[in-house]
Amino acid sequence: MKVTTLCLALLVSATRVIAQAGNPPTFTLLPEDTWYSTFSIVAYDPETEEHGVAVASRPVAAGAAVPWAVAGLGAVATQAAANRTYGPKAMALLEQGLSPDEIIQRITNEDPDRDRRQVAVLDNRGRTAVYTGRHVIDRNFDPNDIVHLGSYAGDIQRTNFSVQGNTLASEQVLKSMATAYEIARDIGKSMGERLMDALDAGNAEGGDVRGMGSAGILVVRPVPDNPASIGRTVDLRVDHSDDPFVELRRILNKRLARPHAQRSIELAQRKAYADALIEQKRAVELDPDTDALQYGLAERYAQIGEYLNALLALEKAIELQPRYRQEAPVNVNFEKLKGFVEFQRLLERTP
Repeated sequence: MKVTTLCLALLVSATRVIAQAGNPPTFTLLPEDTWYSTFSIVAYDPETEEHGVAVASRPVAAGAAVPWAVAGLGAVATQAAANRTYGPKAMALLEQGLSPDEIIQRITNEDPDRDRRQVAVLDNRGRTAVYTGRHVIDRNFDPNDIVHLGSYAGDIQRTNFSVQGNTLASEQVLKSMATAYEIARDIGKSMGERLMDALDAGNAEGGDVRGMGSAGILVVRPVPDNPASIGRTVDLRVDHSDDPFVELRRILNKRLARPHAQRSIELAQRKAYADALIEQKRAVELDPDTDALQYGLAERYAQIGEYLNALLALEKAIELQPRYRQEAPVNVNFEKLKGFVEFQRLLERTP
């Protein structure tokens, strides 16, 4: 019921036109348009060839509407009165070899409602272009609409990325996003983590003045040995939450933990147990509440002879998933744990 009421309110708000002297704007809200007053980031890593987009907004499902990206080609964020045709149109023009500036000019010139749009385009050379329509804030054309008229809209474009937003608490939202992204990039964080850090930084500065309800991250990368792959390494959304940042960070960490766990298994199979333990520890740091990761950590500790730590990790795994009481006694990695009284007590303990 709350979502329905919110959507109706947005529809009424976005289609209302206040009579003004001269020639007042006459906008038509298309059925697929939604007001994503928001902040976002588009980014490119020339080393990994990854493109990424991240967004947060008050309306539901911002992550399903704002970000667009094609591996090896570019990325787009379309927001304010989000014109979802901008994404595929921009990708087609990128493929034709147009620059982001040329693309912005073409797609906005073709759009009679461009004054309500905000769009960012990033290509595979790291070039950016951003367009902010003159009515992305005074969208109701109402001089008493202090919520929107008191906010900020704009962008910051830097090497290989740009941040942009509207209905923001201040310009500091974008400045902090840009700084957070650069810091995360310079210390070697993954693209997904950089984008998440940027969103968190923007939110910490006040973000959208009306509050936040949804968020999303999209990361793509070419897969040369699999041309059929669309190359989406991260594609995560929180469509509605009281705190979409916390929830998006949680599921992003789960996604990022998987490659570490897989590398740990591969290293253990080659008997590189010390390196396998490092990878498994990283997986558990990212996602401590997944039972399989804790069980794997117990195996890695046992493989290098750290039996006390193995027992502690096994205890956590059993706490999360009691079935490990039946699996642990037949696991060859725990053979030497069988001589410990603590191991037997752990298996016999009543759930």
